[in-house]
Amino acid sequence: MNEQKIHPLSLAAVAASSGGHNVKIIDEAIENIPTDVSSYDIVGISVNTFTSPRAYKIADSLHDKKKTVVFGGTHTALMPDECLAHADSIVVGDAEDTWPVLLADFISNGLKPKYLSANQVSGRSIPSPRRDLFKKMKRVAAYCQISRGCVNQCMFCYLQYVPYKTFRARDIEEVYYELKSINEDVILFVDDNLFCDHDYAIELFKRIIPLNKKWWIQAPTDIYEDEELISVMSASGCFSLSIGFQTANDCNNRDALMRQNNVDNYKKLVELLHKYEILVDGTFIFGFDGDSKSVFGDTENLIRYTGLDTYTFYFLTPYPGTKYYRHFLNEGRILHEDWALFDWDHVVIEPKNMTEDELLEGVEELYIRLDKTYFSRNIIRNISRYKNKVLSIDLLSFLLSLGWNYRTSRVSRL
Repeated sequence: MNEQKIHPLSLAAVAASSGGHNVKIIDEAIENIPTDVSSYDIVGISVNTFTSPRAYKIADSLHDKKKTVVFGGTHTALMPDECLAHADSIVVGDAEDTWPVLLADFISNGLKPKYLSANQVSGRSIPSPRRDLFKKMKRVAAYCQISRGCVNQCMFCYLQYVPYKTFRARDIEEVYYELKSINEDVILFVDDNLFCDHDYAIELFKRIIPLNKKWWIQAPTDIYEDEELISVMSASGCFSLSIGFQTANDCNNRDALMRQNNVDNYKKLVELLHKYEILVDGTFIFGFDGDSKSVFGDTENLIRYTGLDTYTFYFLTPYPGTKYYRHFLNEGRILHEDWALFDWDHVVIEPKNMTEDELLEGVEELYIRLDKTYFSRNIIRNISRYKNKVLSIDLLSFLLSLGWNYRTSRVSRL
């Protein structure tokens, strides 16, 4: 789904902890950064790895105009020293207990270079984001975050290397009223892993049934063990899940500490979700040390066997500043340090059992092969399968076409 059509959420969440200060959100996806910044006292920028070069450029230009710049976000937690070369201060961890302190220090001319969340903020203390600050325009969907953190320990995930990975969930009534206030009918939940607590998830989904929203979320493969959960998800408007199958090779699951994944359970998971008319987008990562050229055929066979509705492929991308990154660096297998390409859409490591070109071409050819012989047939099959779902046929067709356009654009970038 085109993210230019969805309100940004991270800065709106920070704004909720800004007290009585005047806050303006600038979404560079839809508007230019103003050339006149004289009215701004302090500028906060959310930074992840692949946007960091752009963030550095913006920060440097703001410094030329004598403005104070603060960085937050995942890259700031992973590469604090690099970020401090471009920012006056950085925030690591939850904003709720750091941002107000930073603002008070700034006002008293006592800004510190680093603010680290002393304690992970409890879920019940996380306020609703300031959606009133969003630029008024028609959006196809809205982001919402219910929880933070994850209990899994996948080696490639940034959460293993930041000081705020503990699972915490918000107050259910506050989530309910936030969703009720959102005009968009489609909600994209951006949680790391809401399903760390099934009892909480079931209670939440039961509560939001009256809102008649249609929603998507990412989920782990082991939710197949709880049919009650899946039933309530469907009843509350879940039309699609993005599930991290990650690999067709169980050796990769073990090596990357993906203990929740077991290839033998994938088909029963997809069948159970289809029983409740939930679309399944399977995500797969290529480039693990256990991958050889045979992984592409194995993945194609798995997709066809399980009956996935859609599929999304990524290249293994170790985050800089992590133990996983250092593993590849020590072996001389990091191809470059152009962080703009560390977006999971580009090959950034030298694979162990194939060449870089073979990895790149293998993913591209797999996309082309499946799109020609599998995906197009699924569009017709899915529309028939979900005809009784609360999800309308028009919306289903739209989402499937978005999936096609997204994959086409990704293949063109490979």
